[in-house]
Amino acid sequence: MDLERLCNALPGQINKAANVLAVTVTKAIGNDAIDHTPVDTSEAESNWQVSLNSPANFPLPAIVEGSRGSTAEESARQAKAHILRVLKDKQPGEPAWLSNVAEHIVDLNNGTSKQEPRGFVERAERKGELAADAAGLEIKL
Repeated sequence: MDLERLCNALPGQINKAANVLAVTVTKAIGNDAIDHTPVDTSEAESNWQVSLNSPANFPLPAIVEGSRGSTAEESARQAKAHILRVLKDKQPGEPAWLSNVAEHIVDLNNGTSKQEPRGFVERAERKGELAADAAGLEIKL
């Protein structure tokens, strides 16, 4: 491959690889956050929202409303499915946002529930870092 073609191809390859990495990391963080969010009514768990171009700015009701964690499994399944649906449309260069705007998510992350220790959001962020390290993406020309 000549230098000119290499220079022309490189930005596109970098953008594609960055997009794959962004999707991989967002899924890892979202899935872990959903799995470790304390659940009573499923509202906080249901509010892990992925959006493209701008963060979510309004809370959602519980995907499957319940009490005492009765709908945790189904709400988690549907919340993870939503993340996948949004991320499948992500284009290179398009920002992906993972947000939770449930009113009490900060309190839950600060340890107000006995279901999870404080810092489950930071734990999810660490899972994203590990996913990025494990991705081992390469630019191929």
